[in-house]
Formats: sequence, structure tokens, C-alpha cells
Amino acid sequence: MLRTVSLTRAAEARGERPPPEVRDGQGLGAPTIMSGHRRPFPGGSRRAIGPCPAARARRRARAARGLSAGGDRGPDRRPEPGGDPGDPSADPDRRRRPGAGGARDARRHHRPPAPRPRRRRGARGGGAPARRPRLPGVVAAVSTWARRSGLQVVSVSQSRTLVRLRGPSPSVESAFGVRLHRFRGPAFDYTATLGDARLPAALAGRVAAVLGLGDLGRLEPSVRLPADPPLPPGDPPPLPRPSVHLSHYGPADLWRFYDAPPAFRGTGQAIAVMAAGDVSHARRDLALFESRQGLPPVRWTTIQVGAPSTDLAGSPEWDLDTQVSTGLAPDAADLLVYDTTSLSGGDIAAEFARWVADDRAREASASFGACESLAYLTGIIEALDPVLLQAVAQGQSLFAASGDSGSFCPAVIGVNGIPLGLPGPLYPASSPSAIGVGGTTITGQQGPLSELAWKAGGGGISHLELPPGYQSGAGGSYVGVGRGVPDVSLDADPLTGYSVVMDGKDLIVGGTSASAPAWLGIWARAQQARGGRLGFANVALYRAPARAFHDVVAGSQVLHAATPGWDYCTGRGTPDIAVLLQVL
Repeated sequence: MLRTVSLTRAAEARGERPPPEVRDGQGLGAPTIMSGHRRPFPGGSRRAIGPCPAARARRRARAARGLSAGGDRGPDRRPEPGGDPGDPSADPDRRRRPGAGGARDARRHHRPPAPRPRRRRGARGGGAPARRPRLPGVVAAVSTWARRSGLQVVSVSQSRTLVRLRGPSPSVESAFGVRLHRFRGPAFDYTATLGDARLPAALAGRVAAVLGLGDLGRLEPSVRLPADPPLPPGDPPPLPRPSVHLSHYGPADLWRFYDAPPAFRGTGQAIAVMAAGDVSHARRDLALFESRQGLPPVRWTTIQVGAPSTDLAGSPEWDLDTQVSTGLAPDAADLLVYDTTSLSGGDIAAEFARWVADDRAREASASFGACESLAYLTGIIEALDPVLLQAVAQGQSLFAASGDSGSFCPAVIGVNGIPLGLPGPLYPASSPSAIGVGGTTITGQQGPLSELAWKAGGGGISHLELPPGYQSGAGGSYVGVGRGVPDVSLDADPLTGYSVVMDGKDLIVGGTSASAPAWLGIWARAQQARGGRLGFANVALYRAPARAFHDVVAGSQVLHAATPGWDYCTGRGTPDIAVLLQVL
């Protein structure tokens, strides 16, 4: 379904520096249209889809009226004559149904635009499952416009809210009213548009975001691999030296350290891992890992979303995700590996949408993210927030790595002259519809200082996402001016890392790319303990008493320090799994 853009040489003929040809998941992704259940903007022929100077003010104003606050990258939406935009009855596409479990609590302060949630079969509250929203008019209009513009409709998502397009670069430029340009930055080169994408007025008010017109803001994994510095040419190999790792932990070690009860090992649960590129090596390494650790083999199912890719760059990440998650839930019935073409925003949006549409796994992990500021500027937040909100309504939980750069986003300086190396969390960990997972360092001591906040663990205050209702009583150092990240934590320091198999070799690896799938495995145990009745994890985790967590009270990551109670380094802390399973 997902395909990459096939670029022609027409740009060279015009004397421009062309964007690189894109294939196998590298470079640009296909243009992606996210429909957003919006009214057409009255008047005018074309409207810009891009960042607005007053976006944040409009978001908060809509929040005060109780409306969905998505579309900060879209045009202003004015009420049609005789209609009140704050009245759900004025637009049937805006009506919502209550979701499973604690979905209503989780959604109370969510602000992304979302399709009407549908209820999971058998969810608490009774009633028939809600019908999937139907938007034939929007999809048909986008398809007709795309064909007239010389673009091909590659696919339409099952929810009919995501449309994938493909075409030569001149057609793409003409259709969206932009010019694709290659920029050279101090740290890397990237492709972006000159100006904001524009759509006909009939579409602009019904489109939430356009992704894939550049390769800036691609999501990046948060894995930390052991590495030795390169030797100068001609130097002899170094003498053997002691390992730099203070300790390392296999599955059984983590079970003991975090008090995982043997009666609940994830039996009967399906868990999902979000991946991109070639995952064949990860599948072979998982079999070796299970054999060496004495674990039962899990049933692996690859769900291809879009064009297959031969890119092996993410193999260490997918090794870590699959081994740590199943290591914490060794009796899980199914491991569903959702594999998309690349980590571009359009590909990831389609992958998440497929997980939600399939509704086969109640929990999933994503060990990658993008600076929240870049995710906003490139439309990723606009595209993913409604998908994740639908997951919440269905009782699904996404555990997302908070990142490995402390309280700052990875520095991106000089992008169109705008420095973006500012304090802030990673997305999707900062989404109110995801569980942000931070990191700790295991000290080997007993008592309150058995773990410290890992100095590189991601965390902070979201500048874009409003504080969700489930964080209202977080306490500790939580200030409540924006979504706080992370929610929970687990060991992530490479110096006290995880024993895994990569390319057939035993290695010790860390990062929040490990703690996120570890929490995925823990939540599978919780689902087994509660008969699969748990809804969105954050609602239950914030309601759990303090004794279900080890409060991390020491350590820092530059801007924020660990404190008693909730903090921006470790959230609620790390779990006492046995107690947590009792109190959920």
C-alpha cells in the first residue's frame, strides 16, 4: 500500500538542484493526506496547509470551548452560516462515542482531531460496537483532485482517513503549490518545500495534514549500542581491557529485580512492535535469544504495511524491541511485528493506523520519535494524534520511548535559519494518547537508591500537547502547564543494560528503546492478570497507589531532577510488578 515517491529528472532540466530519487524507504515518503472531519473553508480557491503564527493560541481557545484542537497546521476554520462549530450536532462527523475502559478519562483533555471512536467488542459499558467512520465524500474528492493533478492514489487506509499518493516531482509541486528544494545544513542535508502546501478550498478544510513532501523530521530510534572509538590508521590493536559495563541483565534478572510474579507471564496475550525496513535479521536473532535464555519460542507474525524494504539500518532496534518485550512476557501467544517502509511520517502514520484498524494487539511499543517541534512543523502530530486517540477509545496502549537526549530534543540547528535545539520531549511519547517511558540506572544498592534517574533519559514539558486529565493529580514536581513526560520508567542506562543478541552475537544494549518494549511486556502480564479487561494503560497507572512503584528520588538530566513523587525524569518511577498487578 505505501509506496515511495518516484522522482523524475525534470528538475535538473530547469537547472534546480533536484531532490534525490527515493526508493526502498530512503529519502522522501509518498505524499500522505490525512482527512480530519472538517468543514470546507468558505471562499477562495486554494488554502495553505502550514504552520500558523497563532496556532497555539487557537489550540488553547478551542480547548476552552471543549473542541478538538487539531489542525494547527491547517487553515483557519470559520463557522458556516447558521452553524455553531462548538455544537457536535452541527456536524455529525464530530460526534463521539465513549471508548473502552478508561478511554473517556484519557480523552478528557486530549486535543487532537480524531475520527469518531468505535467501541471494542466486549468493552465495559455494553452496547454494540460503534461503526467505523465513513468519509466517502472526502476520499472521493481527494482521489478526483489527485488524478486531475497527475498523481496516483496508492492506497486508502481501512479507516478511510489516510490517503497515499505518488507522482513525479513536477506534478507533486504543481498539485500542492510548492517547490521541492534541497537544503544544506551544518549537520546534514535535507529536502523541504519552499512555502506551505496548498489545497483547493473544497479540500483544505477537510484535510488535517500533508506528510511526505520532505525528509526533515523523520523519526529516529532511541537505541544505545556499545562502541569503541575508531583506531587511527596504522595503530596496533589495543590490549584487552575491562568492560565499561557495570552490570547487565537478562530476562530472569529483570523478573527478580522488578518483582515479576511467576504466575503471570503474558499467557495468551498478543503484543505488537512497530518497525521499519528489513526485519528478517531480528527474527533470526530472536530465535537465538530464546534458545540462549531458555525461553519458549513466541509465534512471530510480520504484518507488512506498504512496500517492503531491504534497509537493515534499524536491525539493532528491532532486535532490542522484540527480545526485551518477549523477555518480559515470555509466554505471550503472538508477537505482531508491524513493518513499514521507513521511519518517515507518512509511513509511520499508516503503520499506526493499521495497528489500530486491525485491533489484534491491546498493547504495542514504538522505540522511535522525533523532536516535538519538528513533529509539529512537518504534520506528524496532526496525523498521528487522532490515530492514537482512536486506539485509546478501543482500549489499546502504545508504549513510546521518551528518548536518549535528556531534557533536550536532539539538536537540529540552522533548519531554514531556525534553531530547534530547545528543551522539549520527543513525539509520540509526548502524545496524551501514548505512554511515555523514561530510563533509570540500576545502582546495585538496596533501598531507595537502588535506581537513579538516567542522565540521558528523555523527559520534560510539552509545548504543544495540553495536560491530560489523568495527570491532574500527579503531584510531585508536575506543574500542569502541558503534557508531562515520561509517565513511567525502567532501566535504560547502557552501563546497566540488557543482554540481547544482535547479528548472532551477545551484546549489552541500553536506551529508552529498551525500557519501552520492557513496559510492553509488563503490560502484557497485567492484561493476563486482569483477563484482558484493562483499557488505556495511563489511566490505570495514574490511579494505582504509590506502593505499586519504586519512587526514583535521585539523579537528573540537566534541566530536571528526580524528586519524591512524580518527576520529569522518571514519571511515577519503576514498577513493583507483583504489587502493580494486584492493584490495577
